[in-house]
Amino acid sequence: MKLAREKSIGKRGLPRVWKNNWIHHAWMCLLPILFIACSSSLGKIQMENVDAIITQSEMAIEQARRVNAQTLASDTVQQAEDALASAKDAIQAKDGLRAMHLAYNALTYAQIAEQEAMYKSQGNGLNAIIKSRDVTIVALQGKLETADKAVEQSRTDIQQLKTQKNQLQVNMGKKLQESEQAHQATLHDYSIVKTEYAGLQSKLDTTQTEFLQAQSQVEEHERQIRQLRRELVDAQALVETARKEAAEAQTRAAAQAQSYSKQIERLEQSNVTKQRSNTLVQKRQAAKAYVQQQHRRQPARTNSTSLTGAQVARGRAAISDWALAWAAKDIDQYLNKYTQDAVLEHTIIRSSNERHTELHRPQMVNALKKMMNTEWQETNSKFDADGKHVVGTYRFSCLSQDSIGENAPALHDVWTREIWVRQVDTEWKIFRESWRVYEAVPRYSTAFN
Repeated sequence: MKLAREKSIGKRGLPRVWKNNWIHHAWMCLLPILFIACSSSLGKIQMENVDAIITQSEMAIEQARRVNAQTLASDTVQQAEDALASAKDAIQAKDGLRAMHLAYNALTYAQIAEQEAMYKSQGNGLNAIIKSRDVTIVALQGKLETADKAVEQSRTDIQQLKTQKNQLQVNMGKKLQESEQAHQATLHDYSIVKTEYAGLQSKLDTTQTEFLQAQSQVEEHERQIRQLRRELVDAQALVETARKEAAEAQTRAAAQAQSYSKQIERLEQSNVTKQRSNTLVQKRQAAKAYVQQQHRRQPARTNSTSLTGAQVARGRAAISDWALAWAAKDIDQYLNKYTQDAVLEHTIIRSSNERHTELHRPQMVNALKKMMNTEWQETNSKFDADGKHVVGTYRFSCLSQDSIGENAPALHDVWTREIWVRQVDTEWKIFRESWRVYEAVPRYSTAFN
C-alpha cells in the first residue's frame, strides 16, 4: 500500500515538479535576454524579432491544441493564450520589450501545455518525460543561441556606441577649444574697443571743455564788441562835438580874419604900405581864383550835418566795408558799394601840372581795376559828416616807377581818395569819389590836417 501510495504520489507530483523545473529553466534562459533588453545602452528591440516569437507562440499553441492540451492542460493553454494576446497588445502600444517578454511566456506556456498533454495522454511514462525534457532542452538551446546572438549584437551595438561616444567627446573637446579661443578673441577685441572708447571719451571731454572755453571767449568777444560799439558811439558823439567846436573855431577865425582885413584897410590908407597892399591884393585874388577852381571840382562843404549819430555810424560802417573789399581785392563786392550813377573825379598831379578827368561808372570800373593791380599801402584815413553825407578820406602810397634804378632817389606815388556816401532806401551807397594822385614825389607826413 505504501509503495502504491508513493507511486501514486510520484505520478501526481512528477508533472508538477517537471513543470516547475521547466519554468525555472526557461526563466534562467530568458533572464539574460530580459536584462539585455532592459538596458538602455543596448539599443532598441527589433519588431521583426518580436513578430517571429509571436508566430512561434501561435504555432506552439496550435500544436498543443492538436494533442488535446485545451482539455488535458487547460490552465496552461489559457496562460499561453493570455500571454499571446497581451504580447499583441504590447505591439500595438509599440512596447517591444514587453511584447517579446510576453511572446516568450506564451511560447513557453504553449510548449509546457503540449508536453503536459502528451505526458498525461501517454500515462506518466518516464520516456515521455525524458522526451519532453529533450525537446525542452533543444528548444532552450535554440533560445539560448538566439539570446547569444542578441547579446553579441548588443555588444557590437555597445562598441559602436562607445566609438560614437569617443568621437563625440573628441568633437566636443574641439568645439570647446574653439569656443574658448573665440571667447578669448572676443575679450581681446572688447579690451581694444574699451580702450578706444576711453580715448574717444577723453577726446570728447577735452573737446567739450575747449568748446565751453571757446564759447566763453566768444561771449567775452561779443561783450567786448558791444563795449567797443558803445565806445564808438561815444567817440562819434565826441567827434560830432569836436566838429561843432571846429566850426565855432572857424567862425571865430573868420571874425578874426575880418578884423585883420579892417586893419589891413587902415594900413592901405598909409602911403608907406601902399605897395605892400597892392601885392596883398594880387595874392588875395590869385588865392581866390584857386579856391574857386577847387570848389568847382569838389562838392561844396556845408560844414554842418543833419544826420544823427546812428546814421553817421552806419555811413562809416558802409565806408569801412568798402575799404575791406578793396583790401581783399573782391571787385564784385567792392563795386556793389557804388550807385549806378556814381561819378569819379580823377586828378593826376605831376611836376606842378594837373590833369583832371571826370569818369562815370564804366570808365570808373576800368580805372579801379587798373589801380587794383598796384600794391598800395594805406597810410591814413579819417571820417567827416557834411550835410546828409558821410565823407571818408583815405591816403595810400607806393614806390614810384621813377625810383627804379641804382642811383634813383626814393620817390613815391601818393593817392588820396575822398569817398562820399548817402542813404539810398535802407542802404548807404557811394555816389561820388575824388582821386588826387601825386606822382613821383618825396614821401611826406601821412597825417591829415
